[in-house]
Amino acid sequence: MFGAALFAIAALCLLCARYFFLQNLNEIEQRHVIQHVDQAEKMIDIAVRQQLKRSFDWSYWDESYQLVRQGDAAYRERNLYYDGLQSLEVDLMVFLDLEGTVVESIYATAQGKSVSLPAKFRQRLLAPEGLGSKLAAEIESEVVTGNAYAGLLRWGDDIMIVSVAPIRNSLGDGPVAGWLIWGRYLSAVFPGQFSNVLSTRISLAAIAPDDHVPTPVSPAVQSDSSGEYLTASVILNDINGTPLAVLNSSHLRTIYQQGSQLISWLAIAMFVVAVVIGGLTLLAFRLKVGSRFLAFEKGLEALVRDQYSAQMKAEGSDEFSIIEEVINQTLTKSTHSESALNDVVQKFDALYRTSNLGLLMVLDGQIVDANDTIAEILSYPSGQGLIGQSLLNLCPASSHQYCNVEALTQAVNGGQRHFDTELLALDGRIVTCKLEVMPIKQQCGEALMFSIKDVSRQKEQEGLINQMERYDTVTGLLNRQTMLALLEDKLSSGQRASCSVVYILIERFNNVVGAFGHQMADEALAAVAKQLKSMSGQGLLGRVAESEFAILLPDENYFAPYRLAKVILSSLGKPFQVEGVELRLSASVGLVLLPTTTMSAEQAISAAEFATYCARTKKSRIQIFDRQIEQQLKSHIVIQRDIANAISQGDIYPDFQPIVNSKTEEVCGFEALARWHHPELGVISPEQFIPLAESRELIVALGSCILEKSCEFLAQVNRRRKELELGALTVNVNLAGSHFSHPQLLPQLRALLERYRISPKHLIIEITETMLIDSNPAVIQQMQAIKNLGIKLALDDFGTGYSALSSLCEFPLDIVKLDRSFVQRIGQDTQSEILISSIINMSKALELKMVAEGVETKEQKQTMQSLDVAAIQGFYFYRPMSSLAAMEVALQVACDEAY
Repeated sequence: MFGAALFAIAALCLLCARYFFLQNLNEIEQRHVIQHVDQAEKMIDIAVRQQLKRSFDWSYWDESYQLVRQGDAAYRERNLYYDGLQSLEVDLMVFLDLEGTVVESIYATAQGKSVSLPAKFRQRLLAPEGLGSKLAAEIESEVVTGNAYAGLLRWGDDIMIVSVAPIRNSLGDGPVAGWLIWGRYLSAVFPGQFSNVLSTRISLAAIAPDDHVPTPVSPAVQSDSSGEYLTASVILNDINGTPLAVLNSSHLRTIYQQGSQLISWLAIAMFVVAVVIGGLTLLAFRLKVGSRFLAFEKGLEALVRDQYSAQMKAEGSDEFSIIEEVINQTLTKSTHSESALNDVVQKFDALYRTSNLGLLMVLDGQIVDANDTIAEILSYPSGQGLIGQSLLNLCPASSHQYCNVEALTQAVNGGQRHFDTELLALDGRIVTCKLEVMPIKQQCGEALMFSIKDVSRQKEQEGLINQMERYDTVTGLLNRQTMLALLEDKLSSGQRASCSVVYILIERFNNVVGAFGHQMADEALAAVAKQLKSMSGQGLLGRVAESEFAILLPDENYFAPYRLAKVILSSLGKPFQVEGVELRLSASVGLVLLPTTTMSAEQAISAAEFATYCARTKKSRIQIFDRQIEQQLKSHIVIQRDIANAISQGDIYPDFQPIVNSKTEEVCGFEALARWHHPELGVISPEQFIPLAESRELIVALGSCILEKSCEFLAQVNRRRKELELGALTVNVNLAGSHFSHPQLLPQLRALLERYRISPKHLIIEITETMLIDSNPAVIQQMQAIKNLGIKLALDDFGTGYSALSSLCEFPLDIVKLDRSFVQRIGQDTQSEILISSIINMSKALELKMVAEGVETKEQKQTMQSLDVAAIQGFYFYRPMSSLAAMEVALQVACDEAY
């Protein structure tokens, strides 16, 4: 009986101890698994926020800004490729304009390739259950706020991290031009990248779209049917707040199972001992078991009170010590996980403390934390000086609306997070700031995180920039945009009857830049602006281009603009001093009399500019925009419209003008001259379409087209001549200066020489003297590389620039082509002939061959032959002809090489 009673007492004590013991173990494991599922959820949130932050590098990039505003056909080739996606750690990238239209996209396939985002994926991404509803709200709103979003999105059987960032210019002060969407499969990030932090088994279970899943307040914890694993679960919502997946964290119940097993074995042992020796069992229970139970329970209570920060004292080697050791080992593993998480927290804390943005944490209207940056912005000694203050203390009366926590919370919940406001500094200053508000959940409630940037200096600079945007920095005059705006105001307010446009073009101003440099050119422009200002009277004067000015003349007198134009030309034609140098400038003037037109401001300025270029051919240098000039302008617009297509389709082709040997007067080569026969306008002069190609950056494409057709002609001519046992001829091809800076020039020349099997010495590249004036070391290096191929270089129009003589020595030239302006002066004065003779003799001394251009008379021909030039080119011998006619000429003559 005593043994039975002793056993009953021991069993009762064991059952009670087992209950509290296993209860405490269960609580430990539940806290542990909840801690890990919260940790996993935070890791996903970190991955989402990191992707959004990284995407701003692209959305605030000027090239992305240009892409969605005006388009960029080469953007994809430069920036969007598979390796780029891998380095950015994203799987798709989509650019949208303000209408929500996809401008460009790229998607990384499972086969390791990049393609444009397929239509079905695009529809999935922009559907209302995707990003469609958020983007639609932005597009349909009157003001595009430029908010950024990030979150999770269902992507077929997978889940994708998506971020939407507004596209602005690199300064971040321009309007929103569109949106940049980044996407990455969650499985590529989680849990793989956080495996060293997560110590439990993590899994994601997708929720079907039609499933109704209630959102729990806190993570749900449950054990599996076998009791082997304890699982904590939380609901993950997508970017629209719809339940998306269940995040599960499963932990093996090692402590609980071992504790339960040990208690069971202990009960069996006690039963055996109680049956055999009741007395000894009672004594052992009182001396050993009872005291150890009590110590163990106190250890567990102490462990719970210390929030599991201290380990249990494991004394001896009995079963309780084993359990204590198991608990200690489990706590050690948990501590390691907490340490890793604390490392992450410390990194974020370091970022918080050292951020360039001022940061405030506000809870219930009170500041609970602040970094030193906001203290510096508001002139406080440190962030500690702000803690404990009411948020209202930082707001002047004009900004109290941004210090009302409830109103801010409602605005943030409504999707607004960015605000422009003013804050009150400690010294009483009003600081203009940009404010971003982010809600943060804490144990004691929901706090608001304020990210604050001081933009006071930026606002001042914006004022200066606004001033600079209206006025030209060199002359101090109104700039083109301001002139257009003022003219548009006058036209829209009914002042057309008393307004005219006087447009002034300073001729060959680039020669001043080439001869004296940009500083002298700016001084010259300022001097010209001063003269024009003194003559413009009540008119509005502005600089509308590099060397072009415009006057808006408010005078109803029909003849007033013409009289003013004559006064301007007379004044500008007089020499004037700039930094001790005497300059002589010429000008042309175009007039648009607005009472006789219905043009807009932009059309009026363009018409006046075109009339100015037409005035260059008139003796008076003045041209009124009339119906004839208007028809020419229409033709100019047609040429602008069609030139790119004409170049790409080969409608611009070369004619060939023969070059003759000066001694034998037989053809020794040809010069390729670009020609264009337009289907509507007929033959278009090169003087019209070549400058237009240069202004529209099509000159390289035009030069490449003429170069290839000329090489094809050269190959055909010399192949036919070889069959007739005649010597080879040469072909001269003109290339613009910008072509020499193009990286594909050398590869193209090598390819053409190889494709058409041309001897390099029979191909001559002509360059202009203007190009040499503006050249840099890279261009000279390119010229030398062309010579190394065996191709010859010729200087065209020699003698028309400021640096003609020096260019002969500085550049790797083979041939000099004397400009026709020298040749035309033969027979008019002896000084010209002396100058021509000197130039030819100097070229010979430098071992350069001389070609005379523009020879049209017998006297000019004989003079050039007497001066012993190498070759002659001009109408006296041949006019430019088609390739077929040139072929006939080439096959009828034998030749000796002139150079």
